[in-house]
Amino acid sequence: MSASKYLFAQFYDLLNSCVEHKVIPYREQTASRCVGNTLEIGAGTGANIPFYKNVTSLSLVEPDKHMRSKLITKFGPYMDSISLIENVGEHLESDDNSFDCVCTTLTLCMVKDPQKVISEICRVLKPGGTFYFYEHVVSKNRTGKQFQNILNPFWEFVTTGCNVNRDIVDWLKSDPFTNVSIKEFDLKFPLGISIPNIVGEAIK
Repeated sequence: MSASKYLFAQFYDLLNSCVEHKVIPYREQTASRCVGNTLEIGAGTGANIPFYKNVTSLSLVEPDKHMRSKLITKFGPYMDSISLIENVGEHLESDDNSFDCVCTTLTLCMVKDPQKVISEICRVLKPGGTFYFYEHVVSKNRTGKQFQNILNPFWEFVTTGCNVNRDIVDWLKSDPFTNVSIKEFDLKFPLGISIPNIVGEAIK
């Protein structure tokens, strides 16, 4: 697994470049709206960093050492002002009510226990704080959902952990946020391929 994670990290930015032009608008709707003391969970190689223009402090959680290495190489000159944390999202070391904003971008598909991560996000947010998220989710279409379930074991293996069939919307709505706003849409690709996505915010 370590070797596969290393290879995935080395090629992640190249793979991501194929879809990044479609993702940028959703980084602007989430990371760019973060203010104050901000936490990102699942920072990867740091694609969101240029979008955090209005934060007063930035903490990045990334448990994968290969991703952290790539991030540090890319953003070396800026790392003195960023806190890079090796935690997993299920067990954050941050105190209760620590952050004004928390952000995830295509992260809840990768974590082992997304419901626990969402619970931890709610815990570390200050009252009135905002969780901004952009994620892909399970299809509401019966045929699409069946296809995702069939594809998922293979996809999880080749991506070292990405799950395409998670019902993230239901988990977000069941956690104790005071208000959850979710836009659901399909991200469309050539050959008629579309992937169910969500973007939105949850206020503690």
